[in-house]
Amino acid sequence: MLQTQPPQNQIPQNQIPLDTWLAASWEEFVAIADDPNNSKVKGYYYPGYMRFEPMSTGSDHSKDHTTIILAVGLFAALQGISINGHDACSYRHSKTYEFQPDISYYIGENANAIPWGTRVIDLDLYPLPNLAIEISDTSLPDDLGVKRLQYEDMGLREYWVVDVQASQIFAFSVEVDRSNRRLQESQVLPGLKLEILEQALQRSRQEPQSATTAWLMTQFSK
Repeated sequence: MLQTQPPQNQIPQNQIPLDTWLAASWEEFVAIADDPNNSKVKGYYYPGYMRFEPMSTGSDHSKDHTTIILAVGLFAALQGISINGHDACSYRHSKTYEFQPDISYYIGENANAIPWGTRVIDLDLYPLPNLAIEISDTSLPDDLGVKRLQYEDMGLREYWVVDVQASQIFAFSVEVDRSNRRLQESQVLPGLKLEILEQALQRSRQEPQSATTAWLMTQFSK
């Protein structure tokens, strides 16, 4: 159970406490999450609790975000794997869960599962993404903690946490029995070794992303 204190009164939508889990009803969460004035925050709901985070504008976060998108897209293209990626997309399920990972992917037979024109993805109508990724510059404890539990509870196939400060990737797979284990190689993108992506993150600290992408191409073509 989350160790938080419930708010004493309903939170004004223009005074959202950020980067913390707060006790809230689903209706309270949706009122804040769907307010157009709050389009610059990411929202999460875990039964009975809500969390909002600012959309990161930091250079380090945004560069790693871009490097991961480039790497995954390049690998899938070279391997002939069908994917469709989503950037900071909201997923909503049965008045119980909402999550908004930095990056998410539908892969293989699910690649075209979400029709064009969809805003918030309704998980009562559409499948979970095959892969969710959080880029963690300042939110690492929560990304490895409560969010990981949330994704595990929902049965998300694979979840990555990119530690911006350490150029490290923590990747987890949820098995059929909902057990959770750490990965060294992606299961939803077979053959993609996480150490290659970590090396790409490290290289991107010292060279242009175009050079890192060229290096990745040689690695993925072996």
